[in-house]
Amino acid sequence: MRQNDTEDAATAAPPPPPPAAEGELRPPQDDVAEPRARRSAEIAPHEGPLREDLAAIGVKIASIYDFVDGDAPPPEAVPVLLRHLREPHDRRLYEVILQALSHPELRPIVLEPLTVWFLEQHDRVMRWVGANALASMATLEELDEVPGIYDFRDLFDRPARAYRAD
Repeated sequence: MRQNDTEDAATAAPPPPPPAAEGELRPPQDDVAEPRARRSAEIAPHEGPLREDLAAIGVKIASIYDFVDGDAPPPEAVPVLLRHLREPHDRRLYEVILQALSHPELRPIVLEPLTVWFLEQHDRVMRWVGANALASMATLEELDEVPGIYDFRDLFDRPARAYRAD
């Protein structure tokens, strides 16, 4: 073996893991986990009041991303999350709160408040984030009733999160 071959082998990235068997859960890979960890660290200073309010009702989280990466927020957390959408926060925190609220099983309790929030937004980026949340849970018939939602038509060209394989 040549000198370069051993150096290349020592510094080469490990091979990717084999595909998961059906039903097998795998930890997030670095291409997903690293950006998520970076974003979580960026918003950590801004989510303190939200974490405190959730802890006050018995919902303890390390980060708001706990609701994005895992199960939907418990029902008692939803009013707190909705209230924080109306409080002054960093824009990135609004995005993650909306992601946390866009679990399809929360649809019966968050669809109307998220629709109202979307309609109140004037900033195009915030409207896009709100449209994303609505697209993940509302039917196309319900979306037809939301003025301005089809400004973000590209969001509706794919199935909702509950029906996607990703």
